[in-house]
Amino acid sequence: MSDTPEITDDMSKGNAAANMLRRLTDGTSSLFLFAMMVMTCIDVVGRYVFNSPLNGATELTELFMGILIFAVLPTVSYREEHVSVDLLDLWFPEKLINRRQLLINALAMVMMATVAWRMWIFAVKAVDYGDATEYLAIQYAPIYFFISLLCAATAVALLLNIPRYIKGRGPLSPGHDETVHDDLKST
Repeated sequence: MSDTPEITDDMSKGNAAANMLRRLTDGTSSLFLFAMMVMTCIDVVGRYVFNSPLNGATELTELFMGILIFAVLPTVSYREEHVSVDLLDLWFPEKLINRRQLLINALAMVMMATVAWRMWIFAVKAVDYGDATEYLAIQYAPIYFFISLLCAATAVALLLNIPRYIKGRGPLSPGHDETVHDDLKST
């Protein structure tokens, strides 16, 4: 007999796709976080021991940070693990939590879809202008396209939360047990 709870959420049918998405986005962000760590160590040792900092480290840090944040955003949005301040949650009626979260997810979905659309336009302009970083001459356009696609994926993740809240099974629904309902749980 297994100690692992059985997944009962309707979204479990897409569990393989959801886990693939989680692994891809989490893996990408982990890779860039590790690269930033190694780069920072090399830069600090080079700067203070050999008096020769790593050229372009600031540019790479900026680019890697953008990739890192947007790579994990769809998973964080689907699981609703954003940093939040819940000052009013004590006074908010529990029976309205699903409606509140449904509205928040719908508004956030529209906003992220708009950001994706505008970033795509911005990326196309970056291709036309040939925008690149100052020292390393890294083209911005591929990163802008990546951000646009991940913003669109975030909008889809937020859209997928809407039926979950309609059914009362969203991540923040009263009585929600994330070990039972979470398609993107770490394995």
